[in-house]
Amino acid sequence: MANGNDAARHYQDAITAQMGERVTNLGRRVTDIESEMRSGFRQIETSISQLSATLAERAKPQWQAIGVALTFAVVIGGMAYWPIREATGDLKASMGRIEERMITRQEMEWRQARSQEDRLRMESSIATIRGEQVPRAELDRVWSSYDQRFSDHQRQIDEVKQAQNSVYGARDVLIDMRERLDRLEQQRRALAPPP
Repeated sequence: MANGNDAARHYQDAITAQMGERVTNLGRRVTDIESEMRSGFRQIETSISQLSATLAERAKPQWQAIGVALTFAVVIGGMAYWPIREATGDLKASMGRIEERMITRQEMEWRQARSQEDRLRMESSIATIRGEQVPRAELDRVWSSYDQRFSDHQRQIDEVKQAQNSVYGARDVLIDMRERLDRLEQQRRALAPPP
C-alpha cells in the first residue's frame, strides 16, 4: 500500500485481500473523520470567537452560554474522537494479524536465492548427464555391429553342425554306442567271478 496506490498491492489469497481492503477502508474513514473533525473544530472555534466577540461587545459576562458552548464542544469532540479511537484499535489489531501472516522481503530474497541455487545445481546436473550420453546414432551403429557378430557366430555354428552331420550322422552314433555297450557287457562277464 504505497501511499494509497492501488496498483502496488499484491495479495496471496482472498483473506489477505479482504483484510487489506478493510484496512484501506478504515484508513480512509479515519482520514475522512479527521478532516470532518478539523472542519467541525474550526466551526466551533469560529462560533466561540464570534460568541466571545458578541459577549465582549455587550460587556456582559454570560458564563452560562460559554459553559454550554464549551460543553457542546467537548461532547462533539468526544463523539468524534470515540469512533476514531475504535477504528484505530481495529486498525492496529488488523495490522497485527497481517504482520503475523506476512512474508518479509528478506525471507523472499532468501527463498529466491535458494531457488536460484537449486536451479543452477539442476542445470549443472543436466549438463553433466548430457555430456556423458552417447548419441543414439552411435548406439544404433554399435548394436547393429553386435547383431552382425551374433549372426556370424550363429552361421559358423550352423556350418560346424552341418559338417559334423555330413561326416558322422545319427545312425553312425547309434551303431557306435551299441558297439560300446556290447564291449562293456563282455568285459563285465569276463571280470565276474564264476558261479
